[in-house]
Amino acid sequence: MRSEVFAILQDVWTEILEIWPYFLFGVALEAWIRTKKWHVKIRKTLIRYGYAAIAVATLLGVISPLCACGILPLTISLILGGLPLAPAMSLLVASPLMSPAGYLLAIKNLGLSTASVEVAGGLFMGLYAGTLTHLLETRGFDVKNLFRKALPAGDFHDRDYPEEVLRCHCSEMFSKRVEARTGNRVLVFLAKMWEGGEKVAKYVLLGLLVAAVARRYVPDWIDPLLTSTQPLALLGLALAIVPLHITQITASTILFGFNNVAVSRAAQMVLLVGGPVTALPVMGVFLTLFKPRVFLLYLGICLSGTMLVALAYQLLG
Repeated sequence: MRSEVFAILQDVWTEILEIWPYFLFGVALEAWIRTKKWHVKIRKTLIRYGYAAIAVATLLGVISPLCACGILPLTISLILGGLPLAPAMSLLVASPLMSPAGYLLAIKNLGLSTASVEVAGGLFMGLYAGTLTHLLETRGFDVKNLFRKALPAGDFHDRDYPEEVLRCHCSEMFSKRVEARTGNRVLVFLAKMWEGGEKVAKYVLLGLLVAAVARRYVPDWIDPLLTSTQPLALLGLALAIVPLHITQITASTILFGFNNVAVSRAAQMVLLVGGPVTALPVMGVFLTLFKPRVFLLYLGICLSGTMLVALAYQLLG
């Protein structure tokens, strides 16, 4: 037993040594964007554009360092501030699929070509989600029919905001405390880099560990599922990962660990796209706050979009 644990940890450590330069550069790039507050400045302009914000929201989602859990409260606040549902859905769907750190790690894990296709998949998913939602808004999917109950007025950043699931705790973040006490941009950048590195590292380690364990112990019947190009098998894979909390970083790291399995191009996209957009915590918040048909719309967009991206990537290859 001890030798097995040692072998798994040795595999993980070997792969960490390969990944760490991309990890550091990606985390530093995200910290720089957050220090400059570029994503905040762009976000504030979304409400001005109405339905034209679908494209802007998609682009912001792809370059934003926020994951699915981080983007949901922000998107709800934008909806309450007047953002139409269509661009809001674009932001919700596109944001978990890519980030600067995620892209650089995907280049290392999967190669430039696949990483760039992942970006293209994220852009498609955002535009697809926004366009489809816009077409359905006249059928009851409008802002007035979104929530199970009226959300309390107030700022999500207030410590006493009544809806706990939406209450923002960003004031407690290490970088926010550094900014409040020093105002020094270099120290703020380093603090944000620490925060981002801690967040990304846990998903990298989880992905490496999952892959290392799976290579040794997962049954052989999993291999045909990962190597298949059949639509039903791919849909089964997409449905199987819905309950799992797989981020873009975890997904690319898992695929990096499966270097001894000829994972099909379509299955790669199912993991890279379908996993992050159906994160279980987001599903829980959706069911708590939104009406069931809004949840089903989101899930339907995620699954159908994932299948379109996966099959297109397989056919075009």
